[in-house]
Amino acid sequence: MTGVLITKWDGDEAELTRAAELYARVFAEQPYREEVEASRTSFMERIRRYGASKPHLRLVLAKDGADVVGLALGTGIAAGDWWRDRIAPLLEHDARARWFGDGCFSVMELAVALAHRRSGIAANLMDALLKDLPYATAVLSRYAEAEDAGRFYASLGWREIATGIRIGDSPALCVLARDLR
Repeated sequence: MTGVLITKWDGDEAELTRAAELYARVFAEQPYREEVEASRTSFMERIRRYGASKPHLRLVLAKDGADVVGLALGTGIAAGDWWRDRIAPLLEHDARARWFGDGCFSVMELAVALAHRRSGIAANLMDALLKDLPYATAVLSRYAEAEDAGRFYASLGWREIATGIRIGDSPALCVLARDLR
């Protein structure tokens, strides 16, 4: 990770554009196969929408000079959140109460440029994203077929609380949770 700096996004539009470019490149890969231009546009729109509507928006960037080579995105969620309201009812009562409670932090995105993977950047991004949050727990979902991601999250202390979850016609998802205390 030599020369790579982890910082919180400060609202700079040019930096957001570079983050969106990275996001679009990473999520065009397998197993996601998102269309690049639509993905880039959607990412920027979501950041603006989340900033206006969700608590504790965090976008953490890994920068190599001016290049954004990694990002992690998350926000607080509670009842009424689109993703939470589709996932939580599919969980057993105890798991729903333990991990989602009255509110938790949702890790929405983690992306690292291909040339920078397996260098510690993703773990450092997650550490920065989850540091000093006012929540007891964090949750995320991953594609079930993204097995490397599953091993990575397990190495950071995340545990699977549900598998085979589908939202509409989405691919099968695994839901993971982590205690932040």
